[in-house]
Amino acid sequence: MPSKVILRVTKGELAGKEFTYLGKEQLFIGRQADCAIVLPDKSVSRYHCMMEVTPPYVTVRDFGSLNGTFLNGEKIGQRERSISAEDAQKECHEEFDLQDGNTLGLGKHCELTLHTIQAQCCVDCGEEVFEANEVGNGETTPDELPKAFANDKGEPICEACNLKREAKKREEALADLEKERIKKEKAEAACMEKVRLERERLEGEEERKEVEALTQAFAKKLKAAANKAATEEAEREHMETAAAAKHNKAEEELQRKQEEQRKRAMEEDVRCEAERKRLEEMKDQKADKKCIGCGRQFTPKTPDNNLCPQCVEDRDKLLRAMMLQALGAVLEPMQKGRVDSATTQRFRKVKRLGAGGMGEVWLVQEEKTGINYALKTMLPQVAADEHAKKSFLREAQLGEALTHKNVIRVYKTSCESGAFFILMELCEGGSVDKYMERCGGKLPLDVATYIMLQALDGLEYAHHANISVECEDGIRQATGVVHRDFKPGNIFLADDSKYPVAKVADFGFAKAFETAGLSRHTRTGTAAATPVFQPRQQIANYKYAKPEVDVWAAAASYYNMLTGCIPKDVRGKDVWIEMYTGMPVPIRRRDPKIPEKLAAVIDHALVEIPEIGVKTAAEFKSQIVKALPLHIRHTLRGIL
Repeated sequence: MPSKVILRVTKGELAGKEFTYLGKEQLFIGRQADCAIVLPDKSVSRYHCMMEVTPPYVTVRDFGSLNGTFLNGEKIGQRERSISAEDAQKECHEEFDLQDGNTLGLGKHCELTLHTIQAQCCVDCGEEVFEANEVGNGETTPDELPKAFANDKGEPICEACNLKREAKKREEALADLEKERIKKEKAEAACMEKVRLERERLEGEEERKEVEALTQAFAKKLKAAANKAATEEAEREHMETAAAAKHNKAEEELQRKQEEQRKRAMEEDVRCEAERKRLEEMKDQKADKKCIGCGRQFTPKTPDNNLCPQCVEDRDKLLRAMMLQALGAVLEPMQKGRVDSATTQRFRKVKRLGAGGMGEVWLVQEEKTGINYALKTMLPQVAADEHAKKSFLREAQLGEALTHKNVIRVYKTSCESGAFFILMELCEGGSVDKYMERCGGKLPLDVATYIMLQALDGLEYAHHANISVECEDGIRQATGVVHRDFKPGNIFLADDSKYPVAKVADFGFAKAFETAGLSRHTRTGTAAATPVFQPRQQIANYKYAKPEVDVWAAAASYYNMLTGCIPKDVRGKDVWIEMYTGMPVPIRRRDPKIPEKLAAVIDHALVEIPEIGVKTAAEFKSQIVKALPLHIRHTLRGIL
């Protein structure tokens, strides 16, 4: 069964009620109506605490509640009564890990008990397995429900191990059939030999009787004609000698044939033994694989495992293995068969463009043409089993299918030895956030607008694109892809000119990585977890976020490009609670030089309550264009 988390209310007005979670969730708990778990107890604060659930892992942080939060009776958070709730929420609060059976006291009279259920794993390889009536935790529901398998003792095993066991049984059955066939052939040969020998014996017996008859007749003639001439005696002796020679010849022929039969039987035994050894060698060759990093033989855990465990830890060897897959097979689409070493040598890594906690981005070049590409590596924070890999690649293939001048082209997404890589188009100008650093922290109005209008074209295309991709489980179709991680760092520039072509990167990859369970906890303060470009709708319900969350993120990115600031003031505050409950600062307070009409458009697009102010990228672009001063419109007329 899959991992899951159960929260049971054990004290308070809702005592006995349970909340079950099978996938990643961010839960606000308190008396406020928009909390994920609403506890109508007066001793519970409006926004009492926040839980991050990634089954079977759970963390909790108190938001400065009045009556405190208690883990197994020990206080882990509470504000002084002299401090207001608003001031307490501005502070950063410590995060605590929860374990199965822990109790969480909220206020004086309310208590939650945590129960975690670990995934059922294969007894052979340790991978997670599902029962026949269960499905995985990914967002995408498979076309067919997974089947449950068990070994001879009734213990659960995965489908791959079950296939190995069935293959072994088939091999044993085939070996038994082969032995039975050989035994049957030997029995038939022995029977035929016995028939032949009996026939030859009967023929010899008839010949012997004939000889005896002749001998007897000749003896009678000798008795009757004792006085015959010596010539007749010589003739008789000659006949006896011929008969003896014939008899000896028959005996010799019989012995010769018996010897040939024994030799054939020995040769057949030698052939069968050689065939048995050949089959055993073939079986051993299937079980082992040669590491492309060091050349040692090792037993791979998965089909894409081409490096031994030691070489997987070497980033250079892992990168070379990825280049062998990505560059050898994708950039030469007309090449057939396997990729040899000569193909790989036609490509070289040039330099590392960037690095982070989860991977690196490399510049690689095809030496024959001189064309440069970007190779992005993504290292999972948890072990990537076959289910997680298939889930990630199934979602990521939607991003591969996008083709638009303002969307970075993705050539291939795949997995090598447990690490994921994305081969994509290279933008020489780098990302917009790096461009802002080179320009002093923000961009001029004309440049920022030129970049944003193109990015909005890319978003509009992706949100409405009809996509059809071929996956392992068949053809998958989708209408529209939501980015979910739109920010200046994911907008890239084609070159270093003043008005470069802008392209949106990483469509759907962040969501696919989260959905597949390859990123464990999102910690506040890391680049991937800071939600400063996410609206409250995405924080509260990130799984089912609609395209409008990308439009809000685009408005926040435009705000950031023009002012160098993010829309909400999170300094000295808990970033999650501020992004969920805080209000954006009007942009003209950051920079009074922003034109009033354009400022009104940006402020309207950053509205979140009761719903996001602008729903589509096309609508946001149209409003920006109408609000631009005439001289800026004239400058940007090529993309309006």
